[in-house]
Amino acid sequence: MEKQIVVCIIKNKKRELLLQKKTLDYPPYPGAWSVIGGEAESENLHKEMEREIKEEIGIKLKPKFIFKEKATLKRGKSIFYVFSAKLNEISRIKIGEGAGVAFFSKKELKKLNINPESKKILNIYLNKF
Repeated sequence: MEKQIVVCIIKNKKRELLLQKKTLDYPPYPGAWSVIGGEAESENLHKEMEREIKEEIGIKLKPKFIFKEKATLKRGKSIFYVFSAKLNEISRIKIGEGAGVAFFSKKELKKLNINPESKKILNIYLNKF
């Protein structure tokens, strides 16, 4: 059975994207950068996305669904439900998971160690939106 994963691409007014640095003990991609998100625990994907944002960065945002993508990676077969949201003040963030967060420009993204799942989602987003 395919896992349902909700992820959110959060951007600021400079069109930079927010990524989360995973801890060094995080399986399966320790120390990698990733988009905010996780496995859905209920059928209400919008509420699941809001929950993941609140858990990981401690704030309430209004995510908007933009696309879905199937993938088979280390997690197995998954369907990624991709949302987007805007956040201009990083000072509002209270880290709940991971080692930290930062905004990155499109150029800076190319230099980062981004987990393959997030990289695939970001590439689709950057090419379509």
